[in-house]
Amino acid sequence: MKRFFALFLSLILLVGSFVGCTADPVDSQTDTSADASTDTEANESTSTQNKYEDPQDVLEASPHLVGLTDSKNSRIIVCDLAVEDWSNDAAVVWEFKDPRASCGGVKFRYSEVFGGHVVLFCSGKGAGIISYETKEMLFYTTNVGNNPHSVELLPDGTFLVASSTGSEIHVYTAATGSTLPVQRIVYSDAHGVLWDPRYQVVWAVGDNKLSAFTVSGGPENPRLTLNSDMVYRTSQGGLHDLAPCYGDPTKLFVTCQAGVLLFDKESEKFTTAYPGAYYASQMTYVPGVGNFPDNVMAMTHVIPGQTAGRDWLMNQVTILVPLSKYTARKVIRVAPNDGYYKLRVWIPDYQ
Repeated sequence: MKRFFALFLSLILLVGSFVGCTADPVDSQTDTSADASTDTEANESTSTQNKYEDPQDVLEASPHLVGLTDSKNSRIIVCDLAVEDWSNDAAVVWEFKDPRASCGGVKFRYSEVFGGHVVLFCSGKGAGIISYETKEMLFYTTNVGNNPHSVELLPDGTFLVASSTGSEIHVYTAATGSTLPVQRIVYSDAHGVLWDPRYQVVWAVGDNKLSAFTVSGGPENPRLTLNSDMVYRTSQGGLHDLAPCYGDPTKLFVTCQAGVLLFDKESEKFTTAYPGAYYASQMTYVPGVGNFPDNVMAMTHVIPGQTAGRDWLMNQVTILVPLSKYTARKVIRVAPNDGYYKLRVWIPDYQ
């Protein structure tokens, strides 16, 4: 199993920008006022036609690994989407089982500061950084505010946690080992944070707003400052998850109460023009989303009446596989004994 996964990991690190996300901008604009909003409209994209007719062939053609927070079993796992039977952990290629890692957010990064590939996580108990190779806890703090949802690690070792109930983004000098935040930023319903090396900003989402923060001060005294020219609102409320669009660094995926939006950084507009948008727009609560460079999307979403123990947990992952310019096939993976919250495409790159 270890040799199998090592091969998958090496292939992931070689993935380039193949197809990417396409977006046709709709009614949305830069805004710094409290009342302005933007609307979205459903529209399938014109992605490059897939040479495979069977979704399973697409999933097997290149690595499609996802990280999941399995809150029901107090663990973080990495699963292979190409495996069809998810019962009895058949799809699991990596596991970190620890009560501290229950629920919350998860990410995969390569950090020179922390000596290799690391797993970032947050939960109701705290937030931390784990060595992917050794599973050693490299950093952990319980000073995370209320209901942490998302984490990020900047290249210089600065660690970020977005806490929704407290409406705060916490900034830590994790490389120094200090567990107290050096800065607390008020951000309404903070649910997601993401470093953007192209624009050199930290993106944040919460409520109905996507914002960019500049970073200054260096790794020993980092400071985030809101860029008032990069605040974007949408009429869709409950912005929840924030993920890169692999294959196109000018785009971001943002989930909301109405499904999944694609944000175009250059046109400064939200859109629903991407492969699989028809299905994604029918999903009313999406805690985690991600895409691969071949435009395969994966997400966790809550189906009322089918939750796994708690109202926000599910035992399945939805995969949207584009088969042509306008169509995508929906594939479901079900793990009967699990309860998932967040999902993250298992690629260490920021974008």
